[in-house]
Amino acid sequence: MSLELLTKSIEDHSRAVESLKGSFEKDIREVKTHLSELEQEFARIPAGGIRTSQQKGSDIANRFIESDQFQALTKGAPSTGRVAMSDIAIKSITNSGAGIAGSTDYDIAPQRAQGLYNAPLQPLSLLAALPSLPVSSGVFEYLQLGAYTNAAAFQTEEGQLKAEAAMPTELEQAQVATIAHWIKASQQVLDDAPALSQQIGNLLQYGLMAKLEASIVGGAGGKGEIKGLLSHAVAYTPTGTPKAADAIGQAALSLQAAGWNAGLIILNPTDWFSVASERDAAGQYILGSPRDPSPAGLWGIQVVLTPSLPTGTALVMDPKQVAVLDRMQPTLVASRDDDKNLTSNLVTILAEMRAGLAVFAKGAVLSVAI
Repeated sequence: MSLELLTKSIEDHSRAVESLKGSFEKDIREVKTHLSELEQEFARIPAGGIRTSQQKGSDIANRFIESDQFQALTKGAPSTGRVAMSDIAIKSITNSGAGIAGSTDYDIAPQRAQGLYNAPLQPLSLLAALPSLPVSSGVFEYLQLGAYTNAAAFQTEEGQLKAEAAMPTELEQAQVATIAHWIKASQQVLDDAPALSQQIGNLLQYGLMAKLEASIVGGAGGKGEIKGLLSHAVAYTPTGTPKAADAIGQAALSLQAAGWNAGLIILNPTDWFSVASERDAAGQYILGSPRDPSPAGLWGIQVVLTPSLPTGTALVMDPKQVAVLDRMQPTLVASRDDDKNLTSNLVTILAEMRAGLAVFAKGAVLSVAI
């Protein structure tokens, strides 16, 4: 290489070095400008933020400037790399009340299950077992056969006066009772929870049916109320001191002997458990077993369980001689015109039904102590 070319190469290299140095100096000035801005920003951060004071912001900036990585940058290194601030803690965002001291709480809405719970709805099997009779008035009248005696006899001689029969009847009345209850809810909650109105309606309707079944069993009667089966029943006294199942069997036999069809037995669930869990002298279950329980039935007669019947009493009856009077099916009405609902933005939800009970024949329902 000639001296001229070598001199030119050295000069070009020197110019490149000077240009690179100027570029580094410019970068360093920009970094210092940014650091100054950072210091000012840190100073503006209030207590409780990520950085809590002007001093802490200044400390961070000073430590960054004094770091070996930054010093290397000022001497020509292309980058500072990562400068770790190991003792600077940023507050963690945690669930409200679940984080360690100094954490930032974040309130998260809980997940809510759909529907209503804790609503025990026992089966209303008695209503399904009794016949229903539609009626069109608030009072249902019917003729009940009294003390009828079969007077049929032979005519032993021609021209002889034949036997005369008597058919005494009594006019009976069954009151149709109104059963109702209601609840108020805001229009907003019904709009915001569309399924709530249906759940309220279901619960109110169930309440009507549960009250009806309880009244059919034990209603005392009187003005505006239902006279139940216990009030209509004729008490039966079994022979001897039989066990519960045998006492019920004797009552069914007495009912059949009187000409009725013993087609239904009503028991409290506790009494049925006592009957179903009875054992023989060897300790074996008489009716089924806990693993394979016997169907609810005695002496070939259906057993219906209801807690509305007091323990210690069984009802044995001919279901064809009884009818649930249906004046108005369970009905739901929602109204904003009730009381001050319109101005209070409330809705009244009302459930209502009208029903009664007729027992067409005395002696067709027997009660027996067990």
